[in-house]
Amino acid sequence: MGTFFSSRPERTFKPKKKVTMAVRLLEVIIPRGKHVILEPIFKKQSIIQHWIEEDKPGANFVVKILTRAEDTGSITDAITKLLSKTENFRIIIQAVEATVPPVEAPEEPPAKIGRLSVSREELYNDVVQAAKPTYVFAGLMIISTLIAAFGFLKDSTAIIIGSMVIAPLLAPNVALSLGSVLADFTLIRQGLSTQFSAVLLVFFLSALFGAATNIDPNLSNIHQRIYADYTDIIVAFLSGTAGILSFTAGSSTALIGVMVSISLLPPLVATGLLTGSGYFIYATGSFLLFMANLASLNLAGILTFIFQGVRPMTWWKAKKARAYSMKAMLLWFILIIILLAAMWLRNSFLVT
Repeated sequence: MGTFFSSRPERTFKPKKKVTMAVRLLEVIIPRGKHVILEPIFKKQSIIQHWIEEDKPGANFVVKILTRAEDTGSITDAITKLLSKTENFRIIIQAVEATVPPVEAPEEPPAKIGRLSVSREELYNDVVQAAKPTYVFAGLMIISTLIAAFGFLKDSTAIIIGSMVIAPLLAPNVALSLGSVLADFTLIRQGLSTQFSAVLLVFFLSALFGAATNIDPNLSNIHQRIYADYTDIIVAFLSGTAGILSFTAGSSTALIGVMVSISLLPPLVATGLLTGSGYFIYATGSFLLFMANLASLNLAGILTFIFQGVRPMTWWKAKKARAYSMKAMLLWFILIIILLAAMWLRNSFLVT
C-alpha cells in the first residue's frame, strides 16, 4: 500500500493543559487525482492530521483525516459539498479508541453551548439501528410488561422499576423526534411503526394479565396512574430531554432509558390491567397519562435536537425541516394542553 503525506505541514495544537479529547477518523474514498479538491478542508484548524493512501497503482485514493469528534459533522458536510460533482466517493466515519501520543485539548475558546458531540451521520445511524422492531426488541417488551404487571399485582415499586430497566422505549421516541427535526419521513414512519407495535403489544398482554388476575384499582401504584396531574407531564418532558442528550453525547443510554420508561411503561401497563379487569373508567385516567407523557417526550426531543443545532446539510432541506419541526412542536403542544384539560375534567368528575 502506498502512502502519500500532504506537502502541507501537519497542523498541531498547542495545548493549554493536558486534557485528552474524543477524536474521529474520516476515510474519504475518492477517484484517483481528485484529492486536490479537498485542499480547502486541510486548512481547517480542527484538522489534527491528514494523509493520503493508495491501495494499489491505479486504484482510488483514500484520504484519511483525524479530527475532533465535535467537528466531524461540519467537516463531513464540507467534504460532501466539495465532492458534490464527483462520482463514486464515500466517507467512512470511525470512532478512535486511543492514539499514541494522545490528542490533547487545544488552547481555544470553549465550544458553543449545545454543540453535538457526535456527527449527524453517526447519530442518524445509531437511531436507525436502535429503533428497528427486531425479535430482541419484542422479547424485551414482553418481559418488561410481565415484570411490570407482577409489580402492580404485588404493589411493589421496586419490581416496577426493574421492568423499566429492561423496556427499550427510548429509541422509538428518539427516532420520531429526529425524523421531525430532519423532515425525514422514512425515519418518522420507522419510529411510529416501532412505537405503535410496542404499545399494542404491551396493552394486549397486560389486558390479558388483568383479565386473569382481576387487578385491584385501589393499589397505590395503580392509583398513582389513575389520578395523575401536571407534575407527571413535567417529569416526562425532563426525561425526554435527558434521553436526547444521552444520544447526542454518544454516552450510555441505559439509565436514561429507565427515565423514559417511567413515563411510558407503567401507565400503559396500568391501562391494560384495568381494561382487562373491567375498570374501564379508571383505565381512561392512566391512558390519558400515557398519551400526555408520550407527547411531552416527543416535544422535549424536538426542542433538544433544535437547541443542539441538528439540521439537514443543504439550506433548502433545512428550510423545509424547520417548517415541519415547528408544525410538529405545535401539534404536540396542543395535544398536551388537550390531554391535561381532559385529565383535570376526568379527575374532577371522579372526585365528585
